[in-house]
Amino acid sequence: MNQDRHVRSRWWGLALAAMGLALTGCGLLDLLPELPPDQAPTGVAASLGQFEDRIEISWTAVAGATTYRVFRAESAEGTGVLIGETPSLVYSDPMGAADWGHLYWYQVAACNSAGCGPRSPSVPGYAGYLPAPTGVQASQIYADRIVVTWDPVPGATYYQVYRDVTPDGEFEIVANNVTATSFEDRTAVPGTLYYYRVRACHATGGSALSQPAPGRRVR
Repeated sequence: MNQDRHVRSRWWGLALAAMGLALTGCGLLDLLPELPPDQAPTGVAASLGQFEDRIEISWTAVAGATTYRVFRAESAEGTGVLIGETPSLVYSDPMGAADWGHLYWYQVAACNSAGCGPRSPSVPGYAGYLPAPTGVQASQIYADRIVVTWDPVPGATYYQVYRDVTPDGEFEIVANNVTATSFEDRTAVPGTLYYYRVRACHATGGSALSQPAPGRRVR
């Protein structure tokens, strides 16, 4: 029984090989339709302030791709808009001084004459200096402290926290070299409303201050 199965398998293998040779000889394989790439590019990365005049996006090659489309969005969840197409594995998105510190999100899709494959996951990028932190919040529920939190900034290595009693005040620094995305202010006077702003920093500089967020220690 096993020998018969082996003979049949070998016969089918030879038959399929012969059919492939016949199709190739007749040029019929050339008539088979080309399919779009079935994978999204991997290794997608965008520059984080290394350049002032551009954001560079790079990725690894996808089998069957002849060009790559690059999409840009204003948020990680946003629907990216097509900004360019290139046969290379690097794309430069031109930036001006007005764009410095503005965080963009990029996706890449591999394409050929039959169409494009799925988009890659979004990655952040910016030109010039760091973007200001977003999502800043300050607590108003604790008697012994005010907890300030914010969203992480790509490329930042530490943060500075500033405080004032008015939203448009001078804002003095109350914490430096904060490596987390939260800070507990235990020096605030109970019952006094404070406003907090946060700056993202790295070795070569820092961002603008975030929008102010109100917080207080309850009595």
